[in-house]
Amino acid sequence: MNGWDTIVLEHLEQITSWPARIDALFVHARDTWDFFRQAEAAMSSSRTKILTHGDAQIIVQANPGRKRSIHARTDAQAFAARPCFLCLENLPVEERGLGFGNLVILPNPYPILKRHCTIPDRSHRPQRLAGRVASMLKIARALGPDMLVLYNGPRTGASAPDHFHFQACDAWQVPILQELALEGTEPMLQAHNSFGRNLLVLADPSAARLRKRLEQAVAVLGRTPVAGSGTPGEEPLFSLLAFYRKPRYYALLFPRVAHRPACYFAEGAGQLAISPAVLEMAGLLVVAEPEQFDRVGAKIALSIYQEVSLDDARFEQFEEEVRKLEDFA
Repeated sequence: MNGWDTIVLEHLEQITSWPARIDALFVHARDTWDFFRQAEAAMSSSRTKILTHGDAQIIVQANPGRKRSIHARTDAQAFAARPCFLCLENLPVEERGLGFGNLVILPNPYPILKRHCTIPDRSHRPQRLAGRVASMLKIARALGPDMLVLYNGPRTGASAPDHFHFQACDAWQVPILQELALEGTEPMLQAHNSFGRNLLVLADPSAARLRKRLEQAVAVLGRTPVAGSGTPGEEPLFSLLAFYRKPRYYALLFPRVAHRPACYFAEGAGQLAISPAVLEMAGLLVVAEPEQFDRVGAKIALSIYQEVSLDDARFEQFEEEVRKLEDFA
């Protein structure tokens, strides 16, 4: 028996719908895990506000439960010195999950949205998207139109860059989705600019074709100045989310130039505990220190997004290079 099988709730496999299975998993977590129940309640009661810039909106959320993730050190020395919290032997004793091939779907004990899941590999392998896109799209298809699958790169928000994992969560509160035209049946590649963020929207009724196109786009990004900077072989800087709305699979690719803005490292009154990962890039800007919540207005949010996103000129160059590819012609 694989060690992970000891925490997989096999009786929930009788539920045919994956969203319903996840609902049942979360009911079990609330019934058996005090910390999770309290964290979920705190998230549900967290302060939020809507900020606007032009036609775009984002949501700012005060969520002290995210301090661990937002303040996580992600350098090699830091994660080499601590036990991996996504390995089976280091999970909370109350944690239970659902098997999904070589992955396990777990309730995230530090949620930002409803049905916020962490989906780690059963093996301790580095965070890297290469070879994983097909799995991401398979999960997206299983979870259906009301949930998103999320990927944080090892240099753009993954709090465990040493252990591969996706995340998933409810889609209905994610602001960026409200801005996009998601109708149609044909393959699509579209550039979008919103609140200081540049992103590519890819859609296709074929999972295999979208996988190939997304992998090609990431390869182009690796050759783009700044976004691809790093040691040879490192994954370029990006955030990614995927979902399935019949008949198309969708992927939203946010090219990045930095993980954290300058205000994260500032001292005194200028400091803001904001560390943009994929949900922040999708328009849920989480502030870990509640006393900083009132200081985050539209101007500051715009500055943060512009600072960590690929700028207009380089994004235009990136988009042009992607469109030149044979599969995008």
